[in-house]
Formats: sequence, structure tokens, C-alpha cells
Amino acid sequence: MWQGVLQSFVPLMGGGLALYLYHRRTPEGEQHHWTWVIGSNGVRMAFAFAVLLWILPAGALLALPVLLLLSVLSPAARQEWSEHRTPRILALSVAVLCLGATGFLPVSQPVAPEDWGTPLFTENPHAPMYPAGQQYTWVTSDVVVLQSLSMRLPHQPGVMGAESVALTLASLMDMETKRMHQAIELIDDEVPFVRLNPEEIALQPVPSPTTLDIRMDSERVEQVEFRSYNINSTAFGVGDEGTKVGEVVVAAKASWGGQLDVLVIVRPLQPPNVDYDGIGESWIRDWLSAR
Repeated sequence: MWQGVLQSFVPLMGGGLALYLYHRRTPEGEQHHWTWVIGSNGVRMAFAFAVLLWILPAGALLALPVLLLLSVLSPAARQEWSEHRTPRILALSVAVLCLGATGFLPVSQPVAPEDWGTPLFTENPHAPMYPAGQQYTWVTSDVVVLQSLSMRLPHQPGVMGAESVALTLASLMDMETKRMHQAIELIDDEVPFVRLNPEEIALQPVPSPTTLDIRMDSERVEQVEFRSYNINSTAFGVGDEGTKVGEVVVAAKASWGGQLDVLVIVRPLQPPNVDYDGIGESWIRDWLSAR
């Protein structure tokens, strides 16, 4: 939770420091308070931003454009922006940089159900350096790769819509494919009749519910954000999308303070006569119980 508090106030402190230093370097600053270039409304908006980070879906990604729009609605406000453009843009830029820097704040260890035993790996060399994250990886006896991740959400310390926004951003930035490299290498090692090159793998989204209700017991149901993909290999030269060689399901839950817990289930293509849990409900239930 303390990381979320820092995410809220570090941008305010960074922007305030930029305004104060600018005030010290300008001759007219001696006649005014160091906040005069943003005024009382600007100070109120800054603190409103710290609050909206917690309660708005997408956090800063929505709060920042909304507050900027409000700051230029009236002719008087636009005139103030014209007069104080430089210090305001300076303070805003520093605040955004400080907010982005909170993406390096540490995260808790990934969820690790006891029944899964000791993780085979406790890191992923292919994972992006930003935002901060940790990953544990297991391989089951039937060659299903289970990956439990904890990731920092620098834009949002609250939980409202956090999972959906985070998974959408991950898709746009191709973070999913990068994190798949380790799982694909493990499947390639464990399944002798499958030869997979991570560089020739693409994830193809599969139409599925965006949320999934998991029954924990007779009285309790938990909801997770859910995504499903086919693993396609482009090595076989069958169409632009490649040939299906496996499946991936992703379940995610956010926590207050700006952390996202993610479970990734990766498995090679199953024979048609094999009956299996297509959404990985039993593993998702174990993972939720251990949170």
C-alpha cells in the first residue's frame, strides 16, 4: 500500500519542486508566492489528481487529460495558460516523469500455491525491465507451464478497472509475447515431437469472456480478468497467422497500492481425444486461494 501512496504524492512533490526552483530564478517571483503561476485552482487540481489516481479507471491515463481539459475551459483560464505556459509545462513534465519513475518501485513476491511446489524458475530473463515485476515458473507433469507474475502499475494505485487497462496496455506494447519466450523454450525442451522457436511464435487472441467467475467454495465466488490466446507458429508456412501449436490463458487480479497479480497458463496443443480443463479453472482457483 505504501507504494501507492508514493505514486500519489511523488508527482506532486516533483512538480512543486520544479515550480519552487523556477520561482527562485525569476525576479518577479519575489513579489509572489511560489504557487502563483498555477493559482489556487491549480493547487486544488494537483491534490485532486492524487485522489483521482485511486478512484478512476486507468488512473493517471484518464485523470491527467480530464484535469488538463478543465484547466483550459474558460477564457480566463486560457489567458493564464498563455501567460504562464513555461513554468506550468515544466512542472507538469517533471510530475509526469516522477509518476513514471514510480514504475520501478518494488513489488511483492508472486503468488505461489504450496501444492505447486518449488518454482522451477524465479526470474524471467526475457521480461521487460519496466515496469518492475517478478515471475515464478512451474512445469507440471503433463507439460503445462504455469507462470505467476507480480507487476507494478505506475499509472494506477487503485483497483477500479486496473486489470482490464493493464492487460490492454500489455497487448499494445507486445509485453505478452516477450514474456512467452521462457514458456515456449520450456515446452520445446519437454515435448520431443514439438520444435518451437520463440522468435517464430505469435499470440492470436481467442474470443472469450473478459471476466471469469471462479467458485472458491459453496459460498464464495471470485472474479478475475480473463484472456485467451492461441499460440501460432509461423515456421510451418501455413498462412500469415501461422499454425496453432498451443494455448494460453491469462487471469489477473489487482491490489490496492498499484500491483497486478497475473497467472499465465501455457500448454502445447492437446490431442482431440484428451479431456482437459480448457480455461485452467483448477489452477486459477489454487492461485486465488494463495493470494
